[in-house]
Amino acid sequence: MVGATLGRGLAGAVVAWGLWALPGWAAEQIIVRFGPISTPIAVSDLQALATTGQAPERLTSLLGLAGMKPAEAQKFLSTPVPVPAATLDKVVNSFVGNVILTQVATFVQPASGGDGVVAIKTGLSQAAQSNPMTLMGLIQNYPGDMSVDAQKAMAIYKQIQADAQNLPQVISAVDEILPLVMPGFKFSAGCLPR
Repeated sequence: MVGATLGRGLAGAVVAWGLWALPGWAAEQIIVRFGPISTPIAVSDLQALATTGQAPERLTSLLGLAGMKPAEAQKFLSTPVPVPAATLDKVVNSFVGNVILTQVATFVQPASGGDGVVAIKTGLSQAAQSNPMTLMGLIQNYPGDMSVDAQKAMAIYKQIQADAQNLPQVISAVDEILPLVMPGFKFSAGCLPR
């Protein structure tokens, strides 16, 4: 009896310490900025959209500003990204991964300030533990509230869509250049799933 009570008490202390030791609480809201205007979005509203495909009333006008229909937003939030956690870790901690995350951190940052790259890496690492990983999982695992510059995000998203068609050529070019800087390293073999 004493052992069971002590065990529960110890388990409770470990859980409490683990929560205290986390880099921050998970995101509860996202502050979306459109130039000088900003508005908070509850992560729970995004989760409802990702789950049901129905936009809560508070999101309807924001989706209109972004030029997205609720079904498109649901797909964007909930489409699985089939990247194993170990592969994701290699990618985000590579030179190229850091360049990409630095670019993303120009429009996605902790609302309370701090290092955007570290926060994104933390969110990705936690989200990758759930299988499959989704953008909604990243948002839910982001360490604290997030601030998003919507204009920059949309511009970069459109550029990524345009560049996605050239991805095989880009990977091939990176594979030709990287060995000059990092002998023996091949990006497609070392970082991407086969």
